[in-house]
Amino acid sequence: MERIDHWIVLMFENRSFDNLLGYLPHIDAGCGIRDREITLRYPGGSVRVAPATDFRAPLPDPGEAYGNLNVQCYGQYRPAANAGKAAYPIFGDFMAPPYNAPPSGTAATMDGFALDYYWNFRWEKERAPTHAQMQAIGGVFTPASAPVINTLASEFAVFTRWFCEAPTCTTPNRNFFFCGTSLGRLDNELIVNYAWDFTAPSIFSLLEDKGVSWAVYFDRSQVVPMCSLSLGGARHMGLWRPHSRSREQFFSDCSAGTLPAYSWLEPNMLFGDLDDYHPPTDIRTGERFLARVYNAVRASPAWKRTALIVTFDEAGGTYDHVPPPAAPVPDDSPGAQGFAFDRFGVRVPAIVISPYTQRGTVIRDLFHADAVLATMRERFGLGPALTRRDAAAPLLGPAFNLSDPRRDVLCRIELPSLAGVDRSRGGDPGDSPDAKMFVHKHAEHGGEQISQLGYVVLRNVARMAAHDIGDVPVGLDAVKGWLAGQVRALRAAATLRGGPVDQHAGGRLAWCWSSCCCSHCPAPREPTEISVSPGMRLFRPV
Repeated sequence: MERIDHWIVLMFENRSFDNLLGYLPHIDAGCGIRDREITLRYPGGSVRVAPATDFRAPLPDPGEAYGNLNVQCYGQYRPAANAGKAAYPIFGDFMAPPYNAPPSGTAATMDGFALDYYWNFRWEKERAPTHAQMQAIGGVFTPASAPVINTLASEFAVFTRWFCEAPTCTTPNRNFFFCGTSLGRLDNELIVNYAWDFTAPSIFSLLEDKGVSWAVYFDRSQVVPMCSLSLGGARHMGLWRPHSRSREQFFSDCSAGTLPAYSWLEPNMLFGDLDDYHPPTDIRTGERFLARVYNAVRASPAWKRTALIVTFDEAGGTYDHVPPPAAPVPDDSPGAQGFAFDRFGVRVPAIVISPYTQRGTVIRDLFHADAVLATMRERFGLGPALTRRDAAAPLLGPAFNLSDPRRDVLCRIELPSLAGVDRSRGGDPGDSPDAKMFVHKHAEHGGEQISQLGYVVLRNVARMAAHDIGDVPVGLDAVKGWLAGQVRALRAAATLRGGPVDQHAGGRLAWCWSSCCCSHCPAPREPTEISVSPGMRLFRPV
């Protein structure tokens, strides 16, 4: 690991290991689901786990809250009356304690995915799904239907027991990745906004304190980096502004060999053309972005000193057959909904790509997301562990199992075509923890889709700016303009009242990101793409 000077992390959204990599031909049969007959029961029928026939599967989006995950992993509602109720606290029909959590010592059965999909569908759509609609939750992808991620898993190191940190949704799991804890939170928005009051130190603050170079790369269409919204970014914009760069700049920095020591690269998760793999987004959009990133990293003059980590924040309700194990309790934060944070969430894909990784490496030991935090602390001397979970995390050393760089590494992967592909959520924003009228109001306007995380951001900004949620305009351009205006207004208000002092800004407030919310930001540049053709071809050095 000491030979790696440039670490890149690309975290996608809401897919389990079995959902994307369960048909890998070179892993142990028990680690995947090829050649298995798996049936999942639901009221009145059953679902067969089999290769998906729709690139958007599962559609609609499965439940991903704590109450959903408990049913998916343990196969029952506790109490039984929780079936058909909301899994998010913001709704009036929220589930009752213990939120489907099992009795102590209960073994996970991993057979409740269809059961939860059925009742979550009924709650969300206010009608029962048809048998044909139910089959979506059993849809998984293969090396033929998800060739990019499966190829990279075969060509480099894949982890077959890499678990997300908590059995719940996006933001708590991402904060575990950054901080080794979610400070007891289990929801994407337990209170007004992580952007305002999340106080835990993170990988970014550790790098900043030690003077190690880092950057967050995001598409300007997203307005702000998603990671900053989950890490108290509204109070620490002086930390984020100098380190926030466009996705186009990532490709330029790769080409020039000038990436920082740590790069956090974000797919589009909020607005417009989404490419984060999150169901029901067409996975080919994520496949294409992943291929572009790999090609850029592989072609970089700094390739021999670079590692790319590809992973997912959580499984998002998609099927996996491996029970999550017990986990170290991260800290003394009281857990929401009575959860002790003593078990991991569902398995997710994790791949390490480097010139020092033997082709076909399969790592079978227990890993979890905080392995990246622990490895960065070790590699750059960032200090002691942030939490007990971080302290217990293994290092990524097994993925770097060659003493000399490989000479047979793929030069590039042909980009999947997106001709005719819907790059939104397909008209269904998913299992969004937002007021129904707000979701319905925006979902009615077909072509311009906003993701569930986008809904959360908009609602939270409205609250911070003392607006009614109904004031948010309809339509993608109008929404983005409204959001940019609210950021400017909040910046101005903070300047007038003195505002909070950012410890990383030398006492100087900096209330904007380097993004399209500022009139002086540079215009985005489109990177040059490597050749495109139907299907996918691999290129090796001669």
